[in-house]
Amino acid sequence: MSGITGSTANYLWSMHDVLGQGATASVYKARNKRSGELVAVKVFNVLSYSRPHDVQMREFEMLRKLNHSNIVRLFAVEELQTKQKVLVMEYCSGGSLLNLLEDPENAFGLPEAEFLTVLQCIVQGMNHLREYGVVHRDIKPGNIMRQVGEDGKSVYKLTDFGAARELEDDEKFVSIYGTEEYLHPDMYERAVLRKPHQKSYGVSVDLWSIGVTLYHSATGSLPFTPFEGPRKNKLTMYKITTEKPMGAIAGTQRVEGGSIEWSYHLPYSCQLSQGLKALLVPVLAGIMEADQGRCWGFDQFFTATTDVLQRQPVYLFSLQQAMAHSIYVHHYNTYVCAGHDVDTHFVIKLKTYLCFIVILSYLIRKIVVNLPCTSSSQPLILLSSTPETNASLPFRERKANRDDLNVFLFCFLWLSPHLDNLIKSV
Repeated sequence: MSGITGSTANYLWSMHDVLGQGATASVYKARNKRSGELVAVKVFNVLSYSRPHDVQMREFEMLRKLNHSNIVRLFAVEELQTKQKVLVMEYCSGGSLLNLLEDPENAFGLPEAEFLTVLQCIVQGMNHLREYGVVHRDIKPGNIMRQVGEDGKSVYKLTDFGAARELEDDEKFVSIYGTEEYLHPDMYERAVLRKPHQKSYGVSVDLWSIGVTLYHSATGSLPFTPFEGPRKNKLTMYKITTEKPMGAIAGTQRVEGGSIEWSYHLPYSCQLSQGLKALLVPVLAGIMEADQGRCWGFDQFFTATTDVLQRQPVYLFSLQQAMAHSIYVHHYNTYVCAGHDVDTHFVIKLKTYLCFIVILSYLIRKIVVNLPCTSSSQPLILLSSTPETNASLPFRERKANRDDLNVFLFCFLWLSPHLDNLIKSV
C-alpha cells in the first residue's frame, strides 16, 4: 500500500478518503476496480494482529452470518500485498449518526420523524442480533451508519462488530470493550477507573449503550455529564451513573464539586412532542439501570419499543394554549381509549375538547384509523370548554426604557410627513 493509495485485487481507494479510524483499523471510501461501485473498506493495522487469532477472526465470521437491512453488509474479505486483512463492506452515503448529531441544526436532538426512524432501525437491527445470540458491546452513534435513499429517507445500520461475540441471555463475559461515554457502569469501573473487581457482564450492557445513544439522539447531548465533562472528570462520571435513582434518565453537575441534578424527563429543548416523550421516558429509565439485576431484558425492551413504533401520531393544535401537540395511539383504539393513552400529566385532555373538524359523537364510536389524516402542518384544531394555560416557556416582555422611547419618537416624527404617500402606495 503506497502513501497515496491503497488497493486489493478488486478494490482501490485514496488514503485521504477516511470514513473513520479506530485503535486497530481505519475505514476508507473505495471503488470496485471494474464496476466503479462505491464501497467501504476496513483496513486493519499492525496493532490488530497482536490480538489472539480467534478475536481477529471474530468480526469476519460474525458479519458473514448476519444478514439484515439494519446491519452493514459484508461483501468480501480481501488482502493487501502485506497480507493485512481488508473487509469490503456496504458504503453508507449519509455518514454516521454521530455526524448527523454534530450538525448544528441537531444541537438539541433530531426532529421527531428522524428520531423514530433511528429508534425503529436500532430495534430491528438489535432484534436480528439477538436472534443469532450476538452481543455488540460497542453501540454508540459513531457505530450506526446512515444510508440515504433516493426518496431522501434514512436507513440506519449497525456497524463495527470488532467487539461483538455470541452470548445468550443468561450468559456472562468478563472482557472489556466499548467507548467510555456509552459504557455500562460496571465495565466503566474496570476499563476506565482501572479498579479490579469480580463482576461479570451480560447482554444488558448493550441495553445501557442503546439508552445513552437514544438519549443523545433525542436531545443532542449525553445524559450523564460531570462539570468538566465525561473525559475530564471520570470519578464523578462513575458516581453519576452508579448513584442514579430509579426512574432518573439524566444527571448533571452544574458547578465544580457540586451536587448532581437528576432529571426524570426529557428536556424542554428537545424536538420531540410531549406525547412521544411520555412513551420514551419509561423505556430509557428501564434500560439505563446500573444494577444488572433490575435492568430490563431484551424481551421487555422489544415489547415496549414495538408498542411505541406501532402507534400512529395524531397531530393537534390547541387554540387556547396556542400550542401544537402529538399523541401516539394504536390504530384500533377508539376516541375514548385514545384519551386514556395520554399520560396523566400530559397537557392535553382530549375529553375536554370539542373538535373543530369532526363531530364529537362521530369520534366516540369510530376507531382512530378513521380519523381525518393529520400532519404537523394540518392538525386537528381543538377548542376547550375551560381556560387552558400555556405549558411552554413563559414569555417575558422586554421593558421599555428611555432609549426605546427616543427611537420610537424619532421614527414617528420622521414618518409623519410620508404617511399619506405610504398609504396610497399600499
